[in-house]
Amino acid sequence: MIKNYFKTAWRNLVKHKLFSFINIAGLGLAIPFALLCLIQVVAVFETDNFHPHPERTYRIITDTKAANGSFVKSAASPLALADDIKTNYPFVEKATAVVRQYGWELTNRIKSINVNSIYVEPAFFDIFAFPLEKGAFSNMPNTLVITHEMATIFFGTADAVGKTLSHHDYGDFIITGVLKPYKRNTHFRSDVMVSMETYKHFAKENINKDLTAYTYLLLKPNAGEKTLDAALLAVAAKTNNTLKTGEATLHFRRQALEKISPDFEDLQDNAYVEDYQDVAVNLLMAVAIILMAGFNYTNLTLARSLSRAKEVGIRKVTGALRYQLVIQFICEAVLIAMLSLAAGFVILKIMQQYIHMQWLTWEVDNNILLWTVFILFTLLTGTIAGAIPARILSAFKPAKVLKGSISPASFGKTGFRKSLVVVQFVATCCYVFFIGSFYSQFQYMATDNKNFNRKNIYNISVNEGYRLLQNDMALNKDVERVGLVSTPFGGTSAVCHIKKDGTGQNSSASYYAANADFISNMQLQFVAGKNLPQSNSDSAGNFVVLNEQALYALGLGTAQEAIGKSIVLNDDKTAIVQGVVKNFCYYIYQFNTQPLVMQYNPAQFHVLSIKTKKQVPAADFKASLEPVWKKYYPHEAFAFTDYEKDMYNRYYPGADMQFLGMVSFVIFVIAILGLIGMVTYSTEKRIKEIGIRKVMGASVNAIIKELSGGFVKLIAIAAAICIPVGYGIAWFSNNMFAFNNGINIKLMLLLFFLVFIIALLTIIINTGKAAMVNPVKSLRTE
Repeated sequence: MIKNYFKTAWRNLVKHKLFSFINIAGLGLAIPFALLCLIQVVAVFETDNFHPHPERTYRIITDTKAANGSFVKSAASPLALADDIKTNYPFVEKATAVVRQYGWELTNRIKSINVNSIYVEPAFFDIFAFPLEKGAFSNMPNTLVITHEMATIFFGTADAVGKTLSHHDYGDFIITGVLKPYKRNTHFRSDVMVSMETYKHFAKENINKDLTAYTYLLLKPNAGEKTLDAALLAVAAKTNNTLKTGEATLHFRRQALEKISPDFEDLQDNAYVEDYQDVAVNLLMAVAIILMAGFNYTNLTLARSLSRAKEVGIRKVTGALRYQLVIQFICEAVLIAMLSLAAGFVILKIMQQYIHMQWLTWEVDNNILLWTVFILFTLLTGTIAGAIPARILSAFKPAKVLKGSISPASFGKTGFRKSLVVVQFVATCCYVFFIGSFYSQFQYMATDNKNFNRKNIYNISVNEGYRLLQNDMALNKDVERVGLVSTPFGGTSAVCHIKKDGTGQNSSASYYAANADFISNMQLQFVAGKNLPQSNSDSAGNFVVLNEQALYALGLGTAQEAIGKSIVLNDDKTAIVQGVVKNFCYYIYQFNTQPLVMQYNPAQFHVLSIKTKKQVPAADFKASLEPVWKKYYPHEAFAFTDYEKDMYNRYYPGADMQFLGMVSFVIFVIAILGLIGMVTYSTEKRIKEIGIRKVMGASVNAIIKELSGGFVKLIAIAAAICIPVGYGIAWFSNNMFAFNNGINIKLMLLLFFLVFIIALLTIIINTGKAAMVNPVKSLRTE
C-alpha cells in the first residue's frame, strides 16, 4: 500500500516539474545547514571517545561552598590533587594534572600566531591518546610539543624538533616533539602542550586550594567507583582542614570521561565542552531553517490546489477515505524531503571542501547514528510540511469539486498565509541586518586607524644587538622614524603589577617596553604630560607613560595631577609618570581598555617599528631593507611584516563571514521561493478574472498593478517592521563591542533596499507572466 502511495507521489512530481524543482531546491538549500547543525549535536556526544580506557578514566570536579552558603560547581581542581591521590591511593594506576592557559602568542621571529595552550605532565600521554609523530615529550622547563598542523604553519616542511618558539612573558621554548594529527573533537583542544614544570616555575597560585588545574585519574582494572568516592571524601576533608576560617570549602566528585560532554551540570571553567544549551541552540537552528523551507512547501502545494481538486473529488467518489488522501499527500511531501536530503548532502560535501573553520565539525565516528538522525529529521520535516496541505486538500467535498463550484479562496486562512510572507521577510531581514552589523564591526576592527596608527608601519623582528641595524635602517630614504617595542599593539602583551606606593595593593596592567619613537609612530593622543625621553641611556627607564585607565586603577587623580608622581612596578622598581594617553583599544575591541604601562626597557625590545614617509609597496620596501639585515644577520631569515595587512588578517574573520553570508543567502532564497508560491497561488485563483479584464480592454500594466498591489502592501508591512527591529539589532550588535564605529546606516539601508527590491522584482515578474497569458486559454470553457 505504501509502495503505491510513493508511486503516485513520484508520478505527480514528474508531471509538475517546475513545482517539484522549486520545492526540492528550497529544501535542498536549507537541508545542508540543518544537517551541519545536526552533525554538531552528534559530535558533542562523541567528544574524547578515542582514548584507550574510557571506562576507567575519570575527571575530578569540585563543588565549592562559600561561608555565606553559595554553591559553585567547577570542572577545575587544585594542582596538587593529582599527586596527592596517586601517592596515597594504590587503586589509582595513573594520575595527571592539566592546566589550560589562554592568550598565548608564539613567534619564530618570522610570524607571530595566537595558539591554544595546555600544560601537561608525562602521565598525560599514558592516559590519553595523543601519540607523537616525531621527537619525545620532555618535562624540563620551557619545553613543549606542538601539533602537526601548527608545526607546518610555523616551519613548513622543515623538521620542527629542536627549533625554538618565543613567548613574550616566558621566553624561548624548545620544541621536543610533534604530535600526530588527532581528532579535534576533544576538550583537550590545543596547538601546543607545554611541560608542567614550566607552569610551576612561573605560577604564583596556591597549588593546594586554588582551582587552577584539571585532575584526571586512570583506575586499576579491578578498582570500584565507591572506593574512589571514599578517597575523594578523605582528600577533601584533609584539604579543608588547612583552610582558614571563612574560606570556601572544597568537595571533590568523580566524573566519568564519557560523561564530560555534553555538560548537563553547567560547570564553571569547562573549556571546549558544549553544554545542553549549545545542543539546544544547534537543534533549534536546524528546525528554524527547515521550518522556513517547509512553509514554502505548504504555500506552493496550496498554489496547486485547484489542479488537485478534481483529483481529490474523483478519488473520493471511487471510494478513497480521507485518511488515505492524507497519507498520499504526506508521502509526496516525504518524497520531496528525501530527494532534498540527497541534494542537500551533496551540497554539504561541496561546502566541506571550501569552508574551513576550527569551530565546525564535519565528520563523526558513528555514521550509522548520524544517518539515522538525518533520515528521522527528514521524515519529520516531510510529515510536518505536508500535514497542513493534506488536511485542507483531503477535506474537499467531491460534489462541489466536480461541479466546479469550489474555489481556492477557502484553502486555509488567507490571513495566515499573508502573515507567513511577512514573517519570512522580517526574519530574513533581521538575520541579514545581524550579519551586516558584524561585517561592519569586523571591517572596522580590521581597518581601524583611530585607536592607534597602522598605516605606513612595517615591523621587523630582532634579537639582541639591534642598535647598529636600527641606525642603518633609519638612513633609508623612505624611513621617517624607527621605533622599538617588545610586541606590537594588536596582540597579547606582557603583564606587570602596579601600585601607587610601597604599601598599596597591586593592580594588573598590560606592559609594553617601548621607546618614544614607537609611541610617536602609533600616533597616540596625549591628554597630559609628554612622550618618553628620547635618550637611550638607562635613566630613560625611570619614566613611564600610562593610559587613563591606569590612573583610575592607581587612584592618581586627574591626568594633570598624575604627571610627575611616582608609581611602583612589580613591587621593586619606582617610575615617574611622564605622560598620560587617552584610553584606546590596543588588543580586544570587545572589552573595555585595561590599565596600560609603556616604559623604556631595552632588555625587552624585540621589534623594530618602522614608519615610512609615505606609502610604499611592501615588497619594494622589504627588498631595500633586506641587504641591511643580511649585513648584520647573514644566516637568519628576515622577519618582515606589513603592519596594516597583518592587523587586517588578525581581526577580519574571512572564513566565518563567508559562511554566515552563505547562510544569509540561503535564508533569503527560501523567502523568495515562499513569495513565488504566494504570487502563484494568487494569480492561479484569479486567472479567469485576468482573462475577463483583458477582454474588457485592461492593459498589462493595469493588471500587474492590480495583482501585485496586495503583495506590495505585505512587503511594505514587512519593511515597516524591519526598520525599527533592524536598528535595534544593529544597536545590540554594536554594543557587544566596547570599541565600535557606531551603526553603519549606509550599509543597513543598502541591505534593506537590496532585499526589498529583489522581492518587488519577484512580484512584478510573476504577476507580469500571469498578465500576459492569452485570455482565450483561461476563458475557453466559459
